[in-house]
Amino acid sequence: MTQPPTRLTLASDRYERLAQIREYFPQATGPDLSQAWQGGRAAALQKLSAVDAEGYARSRNQLTGAVTGLSPYLRHGCVSLPETVTDIHTRFGKRAHKLTAELSYRDYFRQVWYRFGAAVMHPMESPKVALGEKPMPDFIPQGFTGLVCMDEIVRQLQQQGYVHNHARMWFAAYVVHWLKIDWRQAADWFESQLLDGDTASNHLSWQWIASSFSNKPYLFNKENLIKFGGEPWCKQCRVACPFEGSYEQLHQQLFTDAVAADKPVTHHLNPPEPEPKGVASLVWIHDEMLSPSHALHAFNLPAVFVFDASLYQHWPLKRLQFMADCLSEMPGAEVWLGETRQVLAQRAQGRILTQDTPQQALKQAASDLNIEWRAEPGLTDTSLSDHQLMRFSRYWKAVEPTLTA
Repeated sequence: MTQPPTRLTLASDRYERLAQIREYFPQATGPDLSQAWQGGRAAALQKLSAVDAEGYARSRNQLTGAVTGLSPYLRHGCVSLPETVTDIHTRFGKRAHKLTAELSYRDYFRQVWYRFGAAVMHPMESPKVALGEKPMPDFIPQGFTGLVCMDEIVRQLQQQGYVHNHARMWFAAYVVHWLKIDWRQAADWFESQLLDGDTASNHLSWQWIASSFSNKPYLFNKENLIKFGGEPWCKQCRVACPFEGSYEQLHQQLFTDAVAADKPVTHHLNPPEPEPKGVASLVWIHDEMLSPSHALHAFNLPAVFVFDASLYQHWPLKRLQFMADCLSEMPGAEVWLGETRQVLAQRAQGRILTQDTPQQALKQAASDLNIEWRAEPGLTDTSLSDHQLMRFSRYWKAVEPTLTA
C-alpha cells in the first residue's frame, strides 16, 4: 500500500541533514557525501570562481590536471551552462576557447537527447567493430578485476561519485572492448554511481567508446595510461598488463570477429506535450533545477520538490545527500517524500510551471497533470539538423561562431 506523502524539514546543520537522508532512504547504497562535494549553488559558484581556463587547456587530460569539477553542479542546475560559459569568457576571453568547446559537449549531448529521446539508450548507429553482449559481472562493482588501475577507478567512482573523464574513458574501453560486456548494462551501472549522472552525457559517451556513435572504437594502451597519470597504478600492478602493445596490435587482438550486419537504426521522436491550461499556481522543482536563482522562482509561486522513490530509489546515498544540500539553500521550497504525481495534484490549484527536460522518467512521474514545460536556458539558438547532431564536430562547426565571437 502506498504511503501518504510526507512534508520534510531539512536540517540546517549539514551533519544532521546527511543523517536525515540516510533515514529517509534506508535502501540507498554507498558512503555519505564527502565534504569535497557539498551540493548547492554556493559551492557551485566557488568551483566556478576557481576555474583556470588556461590551466585546463594545458592539463585537462592529466588525472591531476586543472579540471573544473563543475559537472555535478551543472547536472543539477545549481549553475546553468550559459551562465558558466559567460563567466569564463568574461574572465579569460579567447583563452577560454578549449574549455568552451569541452563544456559544449554537455549542450550537444542534451540536444541529441531532446531530439532522439530514448534512442540514446540504444545503439545510435551500427557499431564499426563487433561488440560483446556479456552480462555485467559482479567482480567489476566489487572492484576485483585484478588490475590496479581499473579497481582504483571503481573505488573512486563508488566513494566519491566522480571520476576524471580520461579515467572514465579507460574504464569504459576496458569493459566494452577487453571484457566484451554489453555496453548498455555497463553504462547503466556506471551512471547509477555518479554524482553527475546524466543519461545523455553518460550513455552517448559509452557509445562513442563502443563505436555505435563514432567512426571507430576508442582504445588506449599502457603507454597512454602512464603518460596521463596512471603510472602509480602500473607500479603497483602484479599481473600481466592487457593494455601492453601498440594500438595496431591491440586492435588486432580485440577485434577478430566480423561485424554483424545490423538493421538500419531508426530514431523515434517524442510526441509534443499537451497545451497547459489555467492560471499558474505552483512551481515544480525537479532534479535539474536545484538553484535558488532559477528563473521560475521570479513568479513568487509556491515551489515543491519531491523525493520520489520511483525516481531516486536506485541513486547512491551520496547523490541524494547532494540534492539535499542543494535544497537546503532554497528555504522557500517545500520538500516532500512521496509520489510526484500525488504531491503535485494535492498542492496545485491550476497550471504547474517547471523546466523542460528530456528525462522521460520525470515526465512519466507527473503524467496527466496540467504542466507547462518551460524551455531551459540554452547555450545557443543555432538550428541543428539530425545530421549535424550525429557528430560533435558538425555541431561545433555550426555553433562555434556564436560562442566564441
